[in-house]
Amino acid sequence: MQRRAFLKGMAAGAALLAPQPLLHSLAAAEVPVPKIRITGIKVHQLTHKLKEPIGWCCRSGSPSVGASVIEVSTDAGITGWGDGNWGGEVLRQNRALVIGRSPFEVEAIFREIYEAARAPFHSMPRDAVSPGGLDVALWDIVGKALGKPVSEILGKRYRKRVMPYASAGYRKDWPDLEKGFADELRHWTRTVGFRAAKVKTGYDPLTDVKVLRAVRKAIGDEVKLGIDSGTSGVYDSGTAVMLGRQLEELNLEFWEEPINKYDLDGYARLKQVLRIPLASGEFLSIDWLIENYVQRKAVDIVQPDISECGFTGGKTLTYACWLNRVRLMPHSWGTPLRIVSEMHWTAGFPPVSTALNPPPALFEMHLPHESPAWDLTTKRIEVDPSDGMMAVPTGPGLGIEIDRDALERSRSNLISL
Repeated sequence: MQRRAFLKGMAAGAALLAPQPLLHSLAAAEVPVPKIRITGIKVHQLTHKLKEPIGWCCRSGSPSVGASVIEVSTDAGITGWGDGNWGGEVLRQNRALVIGRSPFEVEAIFREIYEAARAPFHSMPRDAVSPGGLDVALWDIVGKALGKPVSEILGKRYRKRVMPYASAGYRKDWPDLEKGFADELRHWTRTVGFRAAKVKTGYDPLTDVKVLRAVRKAIGDEVKLGIDSGTSGVYDSGTAVMLGRQLEELNLEFWEEPINKYDLDGYARLKQVLRIPLASGEFLSIDWLIENYVQRKAVDIVQPDISECGFTGGKTLTYACWLNRVRLMPHSWGTPLRIVSEMHWTAGFPPVSTALNPPPALFEMHLPHESPAWDLTTKRIEVDPSDGMMAVPTGPGLGIEIDRDALERSRSNLISL
């Protein structure tokens, strides 16, 4: 009987957390759906020239960074904003997938564009584009129309304040690599106030060990430290095992992509022998990510980017991760729009552990001098130095306002649909 009661309780909990379609949730709450129609889409393509080129490990520095800001207009005068993918050629060739529809059809719109992008693959793709930025803009409209923040509309909001980790430690022309990394990480943690940070690694095992020991000494043991060895996978699994054994003493919060993200057998090997939580998953399609990372528990932490999955795909991922007890830690590299979007998403992560002292819900925050259009929002996005946290905006939609002058200063191209 106890086992039956336990299984019944688990089933009830799973049903409660299962993502419900927006229109069904509104109908159940007897909330009337405003009659609004989408009238236009603009894609503002931004370019930001960096004061100092940045790169990582074996890749040379880039002189500039870019982003796509999505602006969606409606016949009600409500404008939605997002940062990331928007559908590309699929939407160019079929504007009716969005134009003329209600923004409250956001989940259907996302799936239809995503499935149209998948069609040429004739199977589950791992590189199909999904309209994450467009999806965020539509949820922004929905929130504004209902007068509620997106974090409340998505489901239960578990936290009002969320913790970013500083995505620092990119390759620069430092004469002393160890001192350069140590000084930069000390600045962002000790001076600015981040309580968590990440360093780009992958130079070679000996250099990585020296750099990370210097960084840990500079920031202290209390700061949560993660490392990132690059999307393409700098090391093979054998080298990663050898290096990882040496890095265990540094009490790392996670190791992002120590090997190629498609090397599932390699991740299984690393997870078996290392005492460092493994992380991966940026820029992977939602279905592939769930099937290969989440359901198989290939890694401890998955790192989708909201520019790919949007809030609609994010709801599916949140539930899948909760069900399989895999942590979510969103990847991010874009404008303040993307950071705010991931704050709303992170606010709704349910606990994946029943531990009394579980790991924190973290998300990536790229730093002002390395991000495009950091002045894009009228209110600056900053970490609270007193506790390293950020308050999730409580205004309607994303709860931010766009500075159009700043948008135009950074814009290099405009696409109108």
